[in-house]
Amino acid sequence: MKNNIHKKPLCPSSRYAEDARLLGIRQGNGKVAILPDPLKIDSNFIQQLQKDVKPEQAFRFVNRCMEQGCKQWSGKGCGIAIRAVTLLNQVMPKKSLPLCSIRNDCRWHQQEGNAACGICTYIITDISAIEIKEYLKDGG
Repeated sequence: MKNNIHKKPLCPSSRYAEDARLLGIRQGNGKVAILPDPLKIDSNFIQQLQKDVKPEQAFRFVNRCMEQGCKQWSGKGCGIAIRAVTLLNQVMPKKSLPLCSIRNDCRWHQQEGNAACGICTYIITDISAIEIKEYLKDGG
C-alpha cells in the first residue's frame, strides 16, 4: 500500500491523549463499533469515565502514528497490525469491509490492506487482566 507522504498515517488504536479523537466504542459482545466520523474529545470526557476503567478498555482512539516512537513498532511496521492479520482466520469477519472514515489514512490499512479492516473491530487497545485470565481459562 502507498503511504501518504504529506502527513503521517493514523493509528486506529492509539492511547488517549489530548489530541486524540474517539474512533469507536466497545460493545457488550467485546467488539468495537466504529463511529461514522471520529469525535473530538477533551479531558472532561475522560474524567467522566469510571475511575476503575482505563479509557482504552472501553473506547478506541485515533491519533497520528508515532512509528519508531511506539513500543508496538516492529521495524517493518505496526506490530499490532501484523499480529492481528495473522489472527484473522480465528474470527469470523464479515465479507464486506466495515464502514470507516479513516481507512485512507489508517496505518493498519496502508500496511496490511483490507485484511486489517476485517479484524479491526475485534481489537481492544487495552484489555484487563481479568479478561486475559478469562480468555486463557476458555482455551484462547
